[in-house]
Amino acid sequence: MHFTIQEGNILDIEKIIDTIKYLYDLLENKEWYAIGLANYDKLVEMFNGGMVIIKALYQGDLAGFLLVEDHIDPDGEIAREIPKEEIPFSIEMDNAGVLPLYRGNHLEQKMILEAESILKKKKPTIRYSYATVHPDNLASFHSLEHIGYQKYKKKLMYGGKIRYIMRKEL
Repeated sequence: MHFTIQEGNILDIEKIIDTIKYLYDLLENKEWYAIGLANYDKLVEMFNGGMVIIKALYQGDLAGFLLVEDHIDPDGEIAREIPKEEIPFSIEMDNAGVLPLYRGNHLEQKMILEAESILKKKKPTIRYSYATVHPDNLASFHSLEHIGYQKYKKKLMYGGKIRYIMRKEL
């Protein structure tokens, strides 16, 4: 299969919300995935505030997506866990999903690498990238490790859900 990885835009938000809800419904363990971003107004606000959308397409159809904050929210959960001096130089891989039919093609890795490249060009001062993953979600955990993310901390986040905070120096 040949995939196209590209930056998305505000017109992709509704399809991404539908995909988030679909993927969440498929999960046996609902704690693996944070569904809080399945809100149109919130995503539009985030997009207008600097969020980058990366999408993986197969024959023009959405195969996967990645939502990336071009900054770390100083009042957010990750900001409370990382060194304060890193916050102005950091981005956050916020939410990713790959449709079941397309899993196994390293799309999460490809989308993250594309996002890192785009954001480094837009903001050359960026030096760190953070992501969170449920410890039992081994596919995503290993995917992050494979492209240079390291386990930074294990914390209860998002209303008491266990997560590894993963960190990469760019």
